[in-house]
Amino acid sequence: MDKKLERSNADKVLRMLTNQIKALGFTRTKPTIWVREREHLVQFIHIHKFTFGPFFRIHTCVRPLNSELEFVALFGPIEQELNELARFEYAEEPSSIEKCASAMSQFISTCSEEWYSTLGTSTALLSSQSVLDAQEQMSLRESLDGKSKASNIERTRFLLKIA
Repeated sequence: MDKKLERSNADKVLRMLTNQIKALGFTRTKPTIWVREREHLVQFIHIHKFTFGPFFRIHTCVRPLNSELEFVALFGPIEQELNELARFEYAEEPSSIEKCASAMSQFISTCSEEWYSTLGTSTALLSSQSVLDAQEQMSLRESLDGKSKASNIERTRFLLKIA
């Protein structure tokens, strides 16, 4: 498949995926990011299109709304850490585009959602097994204690393009 068609088909997969995960509360805010807010956190999905072929990687991520980071960090697992059999690829045929979008949607609605409900909770994110670093844990703890900074929340929303 030539690179132009590969990119076009990748865009089709991501548009289909956007419609399929809307029911989960995710909104596409950037070309590769889908977000939803949950109290003191932003849960988001980042999808990376590999340059070497028609393949995607899914990052299931979380960020405290009160984060001081000035960039979008990918705190959370990749698909292989949640399901070692997960593969997201497509070909030229429309059926493979639909199949890829459906596989990604199914992964997010099962594996990502399970991670969010277990290891992506505030309690789990403040534990020693957290995917967050010490700075991000402190940001979350301050938020839970009612000590959020408006500028941090604004930055998070700006970086993730949350309205």
